[in-house]
Amino acid sequence: MIQNQIMKMIRQEDIRDDNGEFLKFGTHIFRHCYGKKLTEMHVDDWMIAKLLGHTSIYSVHHYRKIGNKLMADETRAAREKMDMILLDIIEGWDDYEI
Repeated sequence: MIQNQIMKMIRQEDIRDDNGEFLKFGTHIFRHCYGKKLTEMHVDDWMIAKLLGHTSIYSVHHYRKIGNKLMADETRAAREKMDMILLDIIEGWDDYEI
């Protein structure tokens, strides 16, 4: 029902992809977004599989795609620490400019 309503809106608003075709929409995108959000919340594979109705963790890797912003946020402290270590190392180097 949701898919039909959204497809109706796509046709009414004449929303097309890069090839000039009507934009395709499937409700499976909601499942994928939910799985990705669970991944970003650091939920373990078994729980993700259970919440998505899977009987095993085999297909959970499809949801283990973390967005660039989250990856940057979660690695910021480690990257800053590495920067400080590198700055300490090169501080004694003669004729080196940053």
